[in-house]
Amino acid sequence: MPTTGMTGTMLTDFVGDGRLTHFGGRFTSQVWPGDTLTAATTVTAIRDEGDVSIADFDVVTRNQDGVAVFLGSATARLD
Repeated sequence: MPTTGMTGTMLTDFVGDGRLTHFGGRFTSQVWPGDTLTAATTVTAIRDEGDVSIADFDVVTRNQDGVAVFLGSATARLD
C-alpha cells in the first residue's frame, strides 16, 4: 500500500490537491524493504467535458532495477 500512496502523492503534487477524479492500478511486481521507487506519469489525453477540461494519465512506478512494480491510470480536472 505504501507504493500506491507514494504514486498518488506524485500525482497530486503534479495536478494539485483536490483535482484527481480517478486513480487506480495494479501491482505488477513485489516491492521489498529497501527498494528505491520512482513514479512517473504521462498525459495520454486532454479533453473537454462541458465547461471543464479533463486530463487522462498513465502511471508507472519502477524499482531501482527499472522493473515496473505498479501500473495505473488517473484522471484529473484542469483549472
